[in-house]
Formats: sequence, C-alpha cells, structure tokens
Amino acid sequence: MIFYFTGTGNSLYAAKKIGDELGEDLIDITAAMKEKSFSYRLSSNEKIGFVFPVYFYGVPSIVVDFIAELKIEKNLEAGLKPYVFGVMTCGGGMGGTPKMLQELLEKHELPLTAAFELKMASNYIMMYQPTGPDLQKKIRISTDKKLVDIIAAISKNKKEDSGKRKKTLLTSVAYPLYLHGRKTRLFYADEKCNGCGKCTRVCPVSVIQMENDKPVWMAKQCTHCSACINRCPQEAIQYGKKTLKWRRFENPILK
Repeated sequence: MIFYFTGTGNSLYAAKKIGDELGEDLIDITAAMKEKSFSYRLSSNEKIGFVFPVYFYGVPSIVVDFIAELKIEKNLEAGLKPYVFGVMTCGGGMGGTPKMLQELLEKHELPLTAAFELKMASNYIMMYQPTGPDLQKKIRISTDKKLVDIIAAISKNKKEDSGKRKKTLLTSVAYPLYLHGRKTRLFYADEKCNGCGKCTRVCPVSVIQMENDKPVWMAKQCTHCSACINRCPQEAIQYGKKTLKWRRFENPILK
C-alpha cells in the first residue's frame, strides 16, 4: 500500500508510477483525512510507502496529522518488520525530511527502511514562479529515469542505515517558518473568477467555501499545497500581488 499526498500532481505522478510497477494500491491521504479512514490491514509481503512533497525541508502538515492517526494491523510472522519506504518529491532538496518521517513512524513501531529524493518541477507559487514549460520537460525526463532506479531499489527491499539520518540545519530553520507562516490571508480571487468552485473541491483541508460565487478562506492557516492557486482554470486565485504575472503549474496527470 502506498499513502500519497499531492497538491499539484507531482507526488501522485510518482506514486502511480511506483504503484503500477510494484502492484501496490494507492491511498489518497487527502481523501482518508476527510473520511477519517485511518485503519489499514497489511497483507503478507505487502510494502508500505509514503509519497509526498517536501515543504520547507520537512513533512507537510496534513501528512503529519495523518500519520499521527494511522493504525496498521500487521499480518506478519513473529519478529518480522514490514518494508517501509518514503519518496519525497522536491524542487530543491529534502533536507532532514527523512529523519522527520522516521520519527513520525517510530511512534507506530514502523521502521523507515529506505528514503528516496525525487527532483520534480518546482511550484511553490506563494514564494516563487513555478518552473517553465521547457525546463519542465527536461526535469520530467530526469524524473522518469530516477523513478526507474527507485522502483528497482524498492523491489529489492533496499535498506538504509537509519542511524545516518540527521536533522539538518535547513530543516531546523525553515520548517518552523512553514508551520507558523502557512497563512491564508493573502489568498483572494480576482475578477477572472467565474465561480466554478474548483478551488473548494481541490483544497485538501476544506478551508475554502463559496460565498456570492467567490471563494472565501475560512481558516487562518492551511497546508499551503498551492492546489487552489495552481489548478484554478481561470488563473483567478492570487496570493498577494506577485502572482498576478506568474505562470501556474499542474502536473499533466491531473488534467
């Protein structure tokens, strides 16, 4: 089973590639959170995977919340531990994300057997303009090659020395900025909004509601997945003024 979280489609793309090759079922963390579906039964020889984007060199808040509630019934012989892997999609690097995921899983007596970094197109539009089309194509070729290696490693039950995973300075400095800074107050819809409501449907934490055919952010914080702004068909959702002239990004798997 592969648990995945995606905002703009990158991690879904990776999870689907891995799941198709390994014959593992995909479980959407967003849907699981909304349905409060936290209990799962592990079959014999079944692997457990977590695929998600790196946010500020750490684990997205919704993934943290999901793992906190997760309950997995292990159907294994006495003494055996499941093979658990993490694939972190990112535009830059994953920093101390593997160590953070490891600590979250240890609370459930689950080992993080292996962690993999997967470079994909950057799209954190709240801070910078997403990767352009030409570079996206080049990155996708590199991504697909890396996925072949990752899938091969997982299929062979590749193991890592968990003792070598460290909390990095990048994560220690950047991740608290994410936790405290993922505000919604700068989101708004401009005059291009046609009231389609797609933003309410793609928001993983359901903080957007339609009022008078315009989206309203009902909570002070969200996951900052950028699904609402990147996936708006009219490019009507903005974050402050800087996004008015910036391109959007949506992985083709979502189109």
